[in-house]
Amino acid sequence: MMADIDLTPQFKQQMVSRPRTRGRYSASELYFMLHGTGKYKTTPEKWLHPPERTVEENLRMWNGTWTHNKIQSLLIPDYCENKREFVYRDIVLVGKADYLSPDKEEVWEFKTSEKLMTEMKPWHGHQTKLYCTMFDRPIGAVYQPVQNADGIYLKEIGRVERDDTWMEKELELLYAYHLELEKL
Repeated sequence: MMADIDLTPQFKQQMVSRPRTRGRYSASELYFMLHGTGKYKTTPEKWLHPPERTVEENLRMWNGTWTHNKIQSLLIPDYCENKREFVYRDIVLVGKADYLSPDKEEVWEFKTSEKLMTEMKPWHGHQTKLYCTMFDRPIGAVYQPVQNADGIYLKEIGRVERDDTWMEKELELLYAYHLELEKL
C-alpha cells in the first residue's frame, strides 16, 4: 500500500522568520513600513508581531530563494549576496544586494515572479535605490530571472539612480517609525 508523506510541518519549520530586533531594520521591508497602504502597510504593531505566513506565501519565498541561488551560481561569486549594515543615529538598516557589478557602477536586485514582469514595482525600485547609497553605486538595476526554451537570462525591468538626499529623508522616516516602535 502506498502512502503520501506530508513534509509540510518540516517545511513550515524551515521557513520560520528570524526574530525581529528593535533598531535593526531590513531594506527589503522598508517600503511597506514607510509607504505601504491598507493590508500592505507594516505598522509598528505588525512589525513586532508579524502574521504567520501561509504555505503558499512560504512556497513563493522558497521558490524565489531557489531561483536566486541558481542565478547567482552563474555569476562571479565574489560579487553575489553582499550584506551591508548602514548605521543611522542609533539604528541600523540592513541590506543584502543580490549582485554588485565588478566595474563598481551598478547594484543589481533580482525579483522573481510566476508571471513575466514588464516593469518594476514601486517597492522594487525603493529597495534598489536604498542599495545604491548603501553599496556606493551610482545606478541600480532590477532584473527578473527568466528561463524558457531559448535559455536563461536576466530581463531588466527597471533602473534607479543614487540619490543621497532621498536616502536621508527615508532614514528620517525610518527613525520616526523606530521611535513609534519603541513606545510599544
